Amino acid sequence: MDNEEEYYDFFNNEDDDDDDDDDSEELDLPSKGTIKRHIFYSKFLNNKRYIYIYLPNSYFRNIYKSYPVLYMHDGNNLFDPSTSFGGVTWRVRENIEELVHNNLMEEVIVVGICNNGDRDEEYTWTAMNYGNYKEGGNGRKYAKMIVNELKPFIDRHYRTLPYRETTAVMGSSLGGLISFYLGLYYPHIFSKIGIMSPSLWWGKGILFRHVKEIAPNLDIWLDMGTNEYDDDDEDPEENIRNVRKFRKKLIALGYVEGENLGYFEHQGADHNEWYWAERLHLPLSFFFGK
Repeated sequence: MDNEEEYYDFFNNEDDDDDDDDDSEELDLPSKGTIKRHIFYSKFLNNKRYIYIYLPNSYFRNIYKSYPVLYMHDGNNLFDPSTSFGGVTWRVRENIEELVHNNLMEEVIVVGICNNGDRDEEYTWTAMNYGNYKEGGNGRKYAKMIVNELKPFIDRHYRTLPYRETTAVMGSSLGGLISFYLGLYYPHIFSKIGIMSPSLWWGKGILFRHVKEIAPNLDIWLDMGTNEYDDDDEDPEENIRNVRKFRKKLIALGYVEGENLGYFEHQGADHNEWYWAERLHLPLSFFFGK
């Protein structure tokens, strides 16, 4: 099955004010990049999904320039409120272009990988036993899809810098968990691993059994909000305590905070897209800052 492309530029198709003064003021604001959308079929997973591609403003003006690439999970939630959970996005385009406009970040291509009904399956590499049924455990195939199918497709069709030093992956919640997995097993592909609000409880803390195997030459971003719990949680401190434990283990392995380890506790932040959008500029600057 061929992977199909759609032009999906919902930012640049917004209604513009015809007033000349407004047009001139617009020149001082961050320029808008372009969004494209592909229907992407995976042989590894035997399914298809949308893939959103953010191309920076200079992409079509400077045809000789190639760009670093950031792969992000939960692509539904990154750009478009009409597809995002709860109608709230990560404001990826806005965050990037504000940083670029202020000369705080390099331009990048973003590949937003949409989730589907198999999100829990694809974002975990071990199954959870819920008594009468099991859930999860298909993350190995999802990772193979990204590395062996999607990345080659992106590198063929877009002007990327395809090297490990210029390739990042990022996600939140279970998306943070599978980002760790990609850093663990594919450090020759990804050098920058963004782990936001990771679901460290999954698989009875399976990540902690593997963290000692992580490659020493990665740049890792790790964060958590201090209010990331449900009202009925028996242990509301579990998530923040686990991420602090994760941080300590990385430091014990030789990672240095402020150099190859970025860490942030977002005071008062819950587990949702609004708060991830609020702090997205931090990992973006850590990975691609000038």
